[in-house]
Amino acid sequence: MKVFKPLKPLLLASLMVLISASINAKTLETFLSDDEYTIGVVVENLAFPKSIEVMPDGNILIAQRDGELVLINKSNEQKRFSITFPELYTKGQGGWLDVIPTNAFDVTSRLLLSYSKGVDDNNKLVVLSGLYSPENGITDLKPVFEVNKAKDTPVHYGAKLLSLGNDTYLVTSGDGFDYREDAQRMNSHMGKVLGFTINGSPLDNPPFPEHPFIFSLGHRNPQGLVKTEKGVIYLNEHGPDGGDEINRLSRGKNYGWPVVTLGVDYSGALISPFNTYTGMEDPLLNWTPSIAPSSMAVYQGNAFPQLNEKFIVTALKAQRAFVISNDGIKMTEQLLSDKVKTRLRDVAIDLNGDILLLTDGEQAKLIRISPTKM
Repeated sequence: MKVFKPLKPLLLASLMVLISASINAKTLETFLSDDEYTIGVVVENLAFPKSIEVMPDGNILIAQRDGELVLINKSNEQKRFSITFPELYTKGQGGWLDVIPTNAFDVTSRLLLSYSKGVDDNNKLVVLSGLYSPENGITDLKPVFEVNKAKDTPVHYGAKLLSLGNDTYLVTSGDGFDYREDAQRMNSHMGKVLGFTINGSPLDNPPFPEHPFIFSLGHRNPQGLVKTEKGVIYLNEHGPDGGDEINRLSRGKNYGWPVVTLGVDYSGALISPFNTYTGMEDPLLNWTPSIAPSSMAVYQGNAFPQLNEKFIVTALKAQRAFVISNDGIKMTEQLLSDKVKTRLRDVAIDLNGDILLLTDGEQAKLIRISPTKM
């Protein structure tokens, strides 16, 4: 096995200063002018919320780390329900992490939920289905899928769910932080995007028949996963210190981690000498220094038609929401608003086209950005 020597500390520090200076010197334009929108608070007193989902009837679901469902109706009235997850593990970045409706929701009223299960030295990513009603919250939890390897770290779960249609789904699975080499190991589900059906079976015609749940590999901690109206899938993910990415996701592709990265270890040590590698996909957009991208949405709506087909990316470290434009050749970025300056966990678009931003932490809020009424 080839061993790569780390860069000398002084050289590495000099390179990072140059990179940081070039990035920080760039002043981003703001996409929405101040007179185009208003900001309102939908709900406060949220405790470590992880995701938002706008339901077909317009109700909003918020999944909170400790298993609490917050339901907000179209009159902004809220209900709170405690969901009993089997062996819910809430340390670090764990907990209840995502929720989406199943493809047959109109018939079955069932949702998909991702969460971390286990204990300190043995925990993993799990997907369940649950029966939803505005009166009772989520009940009748049933297992659907779980990753094939447990870990002893409370971080890097990924856990973002996406429907592909016809009761088939993807879920992102992080590398567990201390297990980054697993992102390139085919016998491990860590550091992968995984495909499954509502019954917990692999997708038809998987790209790796001997490892049928693996849709793509080489991921670190992917937390944004979207599909455009044309059916193209995009993913964003956290790099280490630098090297955050947006990628176009395709079945069977290798996205490089940890063989390829534009970031370095938190200690300053070099992770890899490669920023590109044959057979591995280059990112469409890279953030160095890190912004810590936490989620992503494709805008479709009438409230802000100038945003249609653009991506909105939320960030934890940068404490901003970004608008990403994609002309088919390159991606460019702007700030969504210069008024929203806080750690942002998730983003969604409601049925009116308003933008919902979920802040992060133990005193979090759900914020609504609406067009100014003329």
